[in-house]
Amino acid sequence: MIVLWLLVFAALTVLLAWLRPRLRGAAGQAAVSRKLRRYCAESADDVILPDGRGGLTQVDHIALTPAGLLVIETKNYSGLVFGKASDRTWTQCIGRQRHTFRNPLRQNYGHVKAVETISPGVPVAGVVVFTGNAQFPNGYPEGVETLFELKMRLAPERGIGIPADYRRAWSAVLEGARTDHESRRAHLEAVRSRRR
Repeated sequence: MIVLWLLVFAALTVLLAWLRPRLRGAAGQAAVSRKLRRYCAESADDVILPDGRGGLTQVDHIALTPAGLLVIETKNYSGLVFGKASDRTWTQCIGRQRHTFRNPLRQNYGHVKAVETISPGVPVAGVVVFTGNAQFPNGYPEGVETLFELKMRLAPERGIGIPADYRRAWSAVLEGARTDHESRRAHLEAVRSRRR
């Protein structure tokens, strides 16, 4: 009986370790989504789009604003984060643990280009929003904001009219979005193969 409980405990520990980053990411994305719904004319979350090179890309958030379309990559990290806009990878440090991850500015650059392909002639801006309590000892790279800074960016634009061509571009992006399971599966497989 003790062996069974130990196996159950071990299985739950592994499951929790696997789920924790996903739950943290989902919480960060939900926080950004709430801000976008409050301050933007329209927004969409977890959007799969053609990347313009024959593949697919997953965009955390896209928002319709009076300044154009805003493409957001969300990161819910804690600890110290080191990285420059030009670096291929960034490093997260929590105590003595180090974890490298793909530069989210580069990642979001691809998302911005995918949206620009669908909506030519309309301003498209990109930003990476860190929602956790991560600290950047060397300062935030240009294009990286906190959730509070995102609010301060969007709040002054609340209620301002949206030009008709921006609305048409927004409609084109939503029409270009892939919602089928095959596209999501293909995107995830492409991500896994890049990591190998």
